[in-house]
Amino acid sequence: MAMSSEPKYILSAGLGRFASQDANAAKHFGPQASEKTRELLATSIAKAHDAGFEVIGEDVNPSDPDDTIKRFAAQLESRKWVAVNVGYGVRGNKEHTELFERVLEACRTVRPEAKIIFSNGPDEVMAAIKRNFPEDFQ
Repeated sequence: MAMSSEPKYILSAGLGRFASQDANAAKHFGPQASEKTRELLATSIAKAHDAGFEVIGEDVNPSDPDDTIKRFAAQLESRKWVAVNVGYGVRGNKEHTELFERVLEACRTVRPEAKIIFSNGPDEVMAAIKRNFPEDFQ
C-alpha cells in the first residue's frame, strides 16, 4: 500500500448526530442510531487514517438544511479536499433529495476539483475510498 507523507483529506457528509431523528436510520441502526453511526464512522476514520487519508465528518441535519449547507460550505472552504463523501443516509432517502442536491451543488461550486464519492453507510467509508483511489492501495 503506497502512502504519501501528506494526508489526503476527505470531507464526509452523513447524518451523524442527527441519525436518530431519521426514520430510515433508526430502522437500520436501532433507537440509538446516532451513537451507532458515530461508532461505525470512527472505525472507518481510523482505517482511512492508517491508509493515509484524513476523513472529517460533517453532520447533515435534514431538519435544518440552511444551517447544514452553511456549515458544510465553511468546511469545504477550510482546506483542500481530495474528495467529498456523501453517505447513504443523505442520498438514499427521497425526503432528503433537495438537501442532497444542495450538498452536491456546494461541492461543485466550492471545491470542483474534489472527487465526489459515495459510501453505503458509516461502516463502508473505507470501501468508497478504496474504490475511488485504487492507486493508493496497490
